[in-house]
Amino acid sequence: MCPTPVGRIETRVATLVLPALLATAVSLLTDRPDWIVLIGVFLLMGVALDAGLYSWLLKYQPPWMTGVLALGEFGLLYVLANVLQLELTPTEAIGLYWVSWALATTTRIVVLPIVSLTYIESAGEFRRNEWSVPPSQESLPVLASRAEARAGPGALVSAASGVHSRPLERKPSPSGIHAGPG
Repeated sequence: MCPTPVGRIETRVATLVLPALLATAVSLLTDRPDWIVLIGVFLLMGVALDAGLYSWLLKYQPPWMTGVLALGEFGLLYVLANVLQLELTPTEAIGLYWVSWALATTTRIVVLPIVSLTYIESAGEFRRNEWSVPPSQESLPVLASRAEARAGPGALVSAASGVHSRPLERKPSPSGIHAGPG
């Protein structure tokens, strides 16, 4: 797939909806907002990477590159979580990242192509299912008048159609053999 920069950002935001809901639920259950903060940092970091680095670095992204990028983003997010001094244990942060990554990848591979049938052909962008030319500027076909339709096809159309009112005259074959063996 060759996602555009806009497609990368739209896909990133759409795929992190389920992880954000999961982190919100865990934050509410544990009364610790650090879960949703980590997903927010993950989203901001991903959008920054998509807009600034990936669109420049990766012109084509083969499927195996997703895992390589996930490992790199994991390391970067882990460093950012330590810099921000989030009150999550390393196990909780690592678990949340990989569960979120699995949900995001499943959403990208399974859900998004179902929600938007042209998702893959549209380079990851969510485009409208409309024509780009407004109806007022569409060209219209030239229609024959009623009198011309009743008159039937003209002489040129009749001659080109291969239908003739009388049989064609016999002409010699182009090969030069005029009489068959007899």
